[in-house]
Amino acid sequence: MRSGRPRGTTEREDRRIRRTAVSHRTASAVEIRAAVGTTVTQRTVRNRLLDVQLRARRPVACIPLTPRYCRLRRQWCQARAQWRAEWRSVVFSDESRFCLGASDGRVLIRRRPGERLQPNCLRPRHTGPTPGVMV
Repeated sequence: MRSGRPRGTTEREDRRIRRTAVSHRTASAVEIRAAVGTTVTQRTVRNRLLDVQLRARRPVACIPLTPRYCRLRRQWCQARAQWRAEWRSVVFSDESRFCLGASDGRVLIRRRPGERLQPNCLRPRHTGPTPGVMV
C-alpha cells in the first residue's frame, strides 16, 4: 500500500504516453496528451516522460550522407590522421545561414541519453536552393 496522493495516470496510460512520444518524436506534451486521450495536465505528461528519461532536446542538424560519402569522408580523415604541423596552415571558417523563405524555426525531439546521433533523432539539413544569406 502506498501512502500519499494517488497518481494522475495509470501504468497503462504511462506506457501509451511513452509509446506515443517515441513514435512521434517531435510531438509536444499537449499533442501527446491529445493522442493518448488522457485528462491530465501537460505538466504531468512531461513528468511521465522525464521519469523514463525522454527529454525534449534540439536535434542535431546534418546533411544526410550516402554510404559512398561516408566512405569518402573516412578516407579523407584517415589520409590526414598523422598531420601535426600541417594543420597550422589550414584555415577554418564559420558560417551561419539565415533563411529568407519559410521559417526553419526551433524543433524539439524527445530522446533518451545516448540517442543523440540515432537516425530518427536527427534533423536533415536542407541543402537545396532556398533563399537565404550566408554570413
